[in-house]
Amino acid sequence: MENQAASAKDIKATIHEEWQGAAPLWKKWYTKLASQSRSATELVVIGAALSPGQHVLDLASGTGEPALSIANVVGPNGRVVATDMVPEMLEGGRDNALALNLSNMEFKVADAESLPFNFGEFDCVTARFGLMFFPDVHKALSEVRRVLKPGGRISFVVWGPPEENPLFSTMTDPFLKHLQMPTPPPDAPGVFRFADESKLAGVVSAAGFHHLKTAKTKVAWPWPGPPEEAWLAISELAAPFKKMIAALPPEKLPSVVAEVIEGIARYYDGQKVNFPASLVSVQAIA
Repeated sequence: MENQAASAKDIKATIHEEWQGAAPLWKKWYTKLASQSRSATELVVIGAALSPGQHVLDLASGTGEPALSIANVVGPNGRVVATDMVPEMLEGGRDNALALNLSNMEFKVADAESLPFNFGEFDCVTARFGLMFFPDVHKALSEVRRVLKPGGRISFVVWGPPEENPLFSTMTDPFLKHLQMPTPPPDAPGVFRFADESKLAGVVSAAGFHHLKTAKTKVAWPWPGPPEEAWLAISELAAPFKKMIAALPPEKLPSVVAEVIEGIARYYDGQKVNFPASLVSVQAIA
């Protein structure tokens, strides 16, 4: 148990370090990233079945979405608490909320596995691309259930299967021709940890949620700009991806980047890079 606790602590420290450095870049690209990921935000919001005046907790909020969109739905009499482990990411969310004149939002540094909230404080808990990175997902879901009112709702979205999300292979395959990356354990935090709907349903059900519904949805994932910009943004935004860039011998980087941009260009229509994407959503009742 001590080794597991130490491992979880190390994972959290690594995540914090990686995303702390990326935070200013998430602020830089916020507008275009929010546009690209709009479909994922809408899946979370629709799945949450929100009403004006509700109190909502959003996990792993980063620079604001979907918490900002949720704040618009619950209205001035509602309350949205956006949380993240990285204070610098939440600073971007706070700036975006101010720009949108959203006065019904709070921003709080919080670990999903130890939430600083009372029993039954929220009507709904949401997370967009957060669940798969929680080291102890069972503990996190137990905490989510604790802070939900009886009959409260969850609405989460994660990435679907890798073969249906070519954004990732387009970015990484040229690097992997030159690098040997270690294979992570099957349940290690990662992008595709819950790409299997049945695995996602299993962990949510095991946490005591009921009336559970999962769905895989194919959506557009358009980057509003040219391939070169898409590469630059993704290389800056995806904190773990920086490890691959750093591991590549410097003399190989120009040719590998050129290959990545060539791959991205296959999806470019002259205005947008039209990546297809596959997302898995889950909704359930506490």
